[in-house]
Parts: sequence; C-alpha cells; structure tokens
Amino acid sequence: MKVADRIKNIEESKSVGLASIVAQLRSEGRQIISLNVGETDFPTPKNIIEATQKALAENETRYSLVEGIKDLRIKIAEKVKRDNKIDANFENIIIANGSKNILYNIFQTIINPGDEVIIPTPYWVTFPESVKLASGVPIIVSSKNLQLDLHAIENAITSKTRAIIINTPNNPSGEVFPKEDLEKIVALAEKNNFYIISDEAYELLTFGNIPHISLASISKEAFNRTFTVQSFSKSYCMTGFRIGYLVAPKEIIRGMNKLQSHLSGNSCTFAQYGALAALETSEQDLNEIIEDLETRRDFAYNLCKDIFPKTNKPDGAFYLYPNIEDFLGERFATDVDLAKFILMKANVAILPGSFFGTPGYLRFSFAASIENIKAAFKQIKEAL
Repeated sequence: MKVADRIKNIEESKSVGLASIVAQLRSEGRQIISLNVGETDFPTPKNIIEATQKALAENETRYSLVEGIKDLRIKIAEKVKRDNKIDANFENIIIANGSKNILYNIFQTIINPGDEVIIPTPYWVTFPESVKLASGVPIIVSSKNLQLDLHAIENAITSKTRAIIINTPNNPSGEVFPKEDLEKIVALAEKNNFYIISDEAYELLTFGNIPHISLASISKEAFNRTFTVQSFSKSYCMTGFRIGYLVAPKEIIRGMNKLQSHLSGNSCTFAQYGALAALETSEQDLNEIIEDLETRRDFAYNLCKDIFPKTNKPDGAFYLYPNIEDFLGERFATDVDLAKFILMKANVAILPGSFFGTPGYLRFSFAASIENIKAAFKQIKEAL
C-alpha cells in the first residue's frame, strides 16, 4: 500500500520521535533525564483544573461552535487588547487544537501550490512541514548570531513570497527579537505585500524586564496582514489541553472557520472552559512561574556554560541553545552525534540544532527541576 506524496514529502516531528526513543529506554530500565521536552514540570494551576472539572460536572461535553465558545473569544480579545495592544474583537479570534493545528489551518487557508514562505533559522520543527503540507515552498533564511538577518530576509523575497514566519520569544534559541527589527519586518511585508505569521507561544515567558512585542500591535497595517498564533500550553502549563488560538483579520478567520468545520469541528469543549479560567489566573501566580523559570535559567546557564562556553543567556522561553562547533571533529562529526552520545552515555535527552535548521547547536530545556538540571549537567560533564 502506498501513502500520498504529500506525506512522503514531509518529515516526522523529530522532537516527537525522540520522545518515543526516550520512552523505550525508560521501559528498559534506563533512568533518563529529559531536557528535550517543550513543557514545564509545573502543575496546571488549580483554578484551571477546577474550572475544567466544573465544566465536566455541568455536562459541557457537547459540540460547541467551530470557532470556539463565544465567552472565551471575548475574553481573549480583551486580553490581547490589554496586554498585547492588539485592537481585536471576538470576531478576530478562532480557537483550535493547539498552535500546530492553527499553523496547519493558516497555510491551508492562504497558500496556493508553489507559494513561498520565508522561515528564519532557528525555527520550530513544525514550520517547514506545515508549509509543505499546503503545497507551499519553505524558504529557509539563516540568522545572524541567532537574531533576524534582515538583509538576508529581504534578499529572499520574490514574486512568489506569500508569508514570513516570525517566532519570538524563539524556540529553540530563547532569543527575543527587538522592536526595531519587527518594525522592519512589517515594512518589508507592506512593501512586498505578504503576510506575517507571528508565533507568540512563549509571549509571557520573558526575563529581566525584557518586553514582548506583538507584531500585530505595531500599526494598523501590521494588524491587517499579521496572524498572531497563541497557545495556552506554555505560559499556563496546559500542554495536554490542546487549546490554542489565532488573532487575525476577519476574512482569514472566516476562511479558517470554513476549513476547520470539515477538519476537526470544535476544539474540546470542556478544555475551553479551562482556558477561560486561565485568562483569569492572577498576575501573582503567573509571576511566580516566570520567577521560578528565571531561577532555573540562571542555574542551568552557569552549568551549561562551564561545559559549552559558547552559551548565550536567553531572554525568553525556557531553552538554552549553546554553539558546540568546537566539540565537533573526529570524535563527534555532527551535533546529532553529540546529542546521541549524551543520551546513551550520560542518560540525558536533548535535541540537536540540526532539527531546527542550525547545525552545530544543542537545545537544552531548563523547565525541569533544579535537581534534574544539576544531575543532567553533572552526568554530561562526566561523560564528555
């Protein structure tokens, strides 16, 4: 039996693939420390759990609107106006099954065969594959010291350019892109008439008073051509809920609603009530999560830099992304080889930069406990 060409032309999520390898090793009795997973070890806040349980108890288990329950979309619109300075209302919002679902829907809605989408490195592994599934062409553009290379981006623009993907705070690097660079991206989009897909899944997770800037807030024109992709997974510790949302012009929302009505229908109804409660989480509770992550970042950074000197201290998300080119040579030909060595000899799971379009790097999550972070880097140092 044959599968369709569209499936042959994409790669399995390499991060998900590694998770299955880790599960297999654990089933064999290996004590693997996971610094590869894109989620924190914090419990989902109590108010979210209680709201979800209440929704279940009240039988909120039926179909809901494809675009999401209205109360949730109203609350999201209030949130993005207040916190992100995006002038949206509930008709600019659609709920979907996490940001992967949203990205798939975006490209299915706006891409025709052969359209190009510019993707700066390093990029989340799902970006290029989502473009390919829509018969689009991902145009990979190298970064400059893990920041946007605006000159390279401008040179990559052609008559076929349909969109660019910007991810800040960035996964995997933790870099936060400055406002002046984002303004230049908006100017390029206006000049060359293409869309901006702004993945802001880590928007709340910035450190040291570094501000997060939403691209759609820069100007009215920016709002009219920007798709703001958001998720409840990272900031609210709700990865298993699979609830994300998109803020976009109404005509795009209408098109995506039409697609989603056939693709998946509504997102999980009772999980949406949990998301509604998430937006009412106190600022103090959120700040405690951010402060704890900042403590973990500083702790992990010092340990990582001791082994891999070319480690930048990230301003956002929860990843370290050291350059490990000095370790490559006869012993380790590639970053993939080094990552495999660390898994098999140090019992620590991490991800190689090649997965994210930047060979010569490694990604470490510092969203694990201090104890696991300490043990992981001790075992890596001993193995090396």
